[in-house]
Amino acid sequence: MVIGITGGVGCGKSTVMSIMQEKYNFILLEADKIAHKLMEPGQQVYNEIVNVFGKDILDVDSSIDRKKLGEIVFSNEEKLKKLDDIVHPGVREYIENRINKSISEENFLIESAILVEAGYKNICDEIWYIYASDEVRRDRLKKSRGYTDEKIDSIINNQSSEEEFIKNADKIIKNDKNIENTTLQIEKIVEF
Repeated sequence: MVIGITGGVGCGKSTVMSIMQEKYNFILLEADKIAHKLMEPGQQVYNEIVNVFGKDILDVDSSIDRKKLGEIVFSNEEKLKKLDDIVHPGVREYIENRINKSISEENFLIESAILVEAGYKNICDEIWYIYASDEVRRDRLKKSRGYTDEKIDSIINNQSSEEEFIKNADKIIKNDKNIENTTLQIEKIVEF
């Protein structure tokens, strides 16, 4: 089984993934972590990024300075699209290869805030939208990451709307109470 996990920043996707991993032995495939791995020297994605954006984005150790790269792409929609057109297909290929190499008993969680936009819907058996109220999300982001209201607004404004997430979801987990409540919801919908 392949379940896509999605939701906005601060909704608690990590909590749900942790429960699924510990309780049901799901294998986690986190798009952001895979992207970082593919941006390491020697990887094809790394080579393509350096070819497009130049060596000025590199640190002294030849690794990509993601802060420098971010400053270039987040202020320029065209350059952001170029980066996305390099990274997203690489991540998707990595995930598809990992799933295709699996043994039949393995179950996977693919986590991405842009799961549908990046084209994972057709490789997932189900899409789960992890929901938490705006107030809860903001509180979590301030406490756990030290984000300001301005930074939170910037991130939320660049993510899909709640309506979009719901439209594409097969299941919805409300994750704005305690972990016991979230666990109970998961137990009710996991079907093997």
